[in-house]
Amino acid sequence: MKRRDYPIVGLVASKNPVNALVLTVESLFKGGAIRVIVVNDGSDDASSVRIFKKVEKIGGEVIHLSKNVGKANALKEGFKRIPAHSVIIQTDDDSLSGDLQKPAEIIRSRRADIVDIRVEAARTKTLIGQEQEISYWLMNAFIKRVQDRLNARLWLSGCSLMYSHMAGMELIMRQAQTITEDTEGLFRARQKGFVVKYCADKSSAFMTMAPEDFKGLHKQWQRWATGNAQVMAIYGLGGGSTHIAIVNLFFWFYLLVWPAIPFILNGLVSTLFWWFVSSILIGIVAALRLNRGYLALVGIVFPIIGVLWTYHAVEGFWLAYRRTKQGQFNLTWISPKRTLTIDA
Repeated sequence: MKRRDYPIVGLVASKNPVNALVLTVESLFKGGAIRVIVVNDGSDDASSVRIFKKVEKIGGEVIHLSKNVGKANALKEGFKRIPAHSVIIQTDDDSLSGDLQKPAEIIRSRRADIVDIRVEAARTKTLIGQEQEISYWLMNAFIKRVQDRLNARLWLSGCSLMYSHMAGMELIMRQAQTITEDTEGLFRARQKGFVVKYCADKSSAFMTMAPEDFKGLHKQWQRWATGNAQVMAIYGLGGGSTHIAIVNLFFWFYLLVWPAIPFILNGLVSTLFWWFVSSILIGIVAALRLNRGYLALVGIVFPIIGVLWTYHAVEGFWLAYRRTKQGQFNLTWISPKRTLTIDA
């Protein structure tokens, strides 16, 4: 079979899912997947039985694991069922797929082996949730595009990731040593010569749920920061690539050091004023791009996200150091329970 004819197969790992999983599987079929494999990672909630039966009723294939083995190992079990001549789309159990044909064409045409697809936050109701909507937009509109232009992707999104079967052997089947198995897989795959691209196309974008309280956000961001620090401890700043190391160094400098510089140079009042002005501008642009007018007002408090980024970056470095000293690397990390219903 020629690569341009490779079919799209969906892969999802889930523990104690809510109804969003059914919508996720439906969206993958609608987006172009011919098969969707869902791995039940040792669910112990009685309501999960009903959810998985719904998935099977709409055509999904469910693999039931007798005990919880963690996302990385659950994905391995599903990957074993996927034929070599396939394009694999991996997502979380609370995300909605867009049109999968455009990112699949990037792989089929051999322009890339791994495609990180645009992901946006589903509409939220709380202030923390709306702050993240702006953050997701900023990430897609600027940061991911810049990293892609520089061929220096620093992380992957586990909820909107597409790859060839060969690349999947590095991303999925190799044992992870950190709690961010997707980003660690990126470093391994790049060292093997696999090409990574970012698909910014809005029609292909995934919609995902974001934690709407600080407890959920803290757990999610703590995992990201700690895992990325662990990846650097193992692979270095760039995994052997100088330009990736430079981009990574700039990114962590911006998180850890840059917030203090304006205070030192300009003082508290002047710094707060410029943060306020820039936040309003970001909020206005984000509101226009996302067609949500009141996000312009939410942008007023956008500096809170900057403070939280810095806090979690510092915390992540510290936790990564402690766990490395204690010999803890590969951990099972349960994501915060998110029970919002995504509008189909």
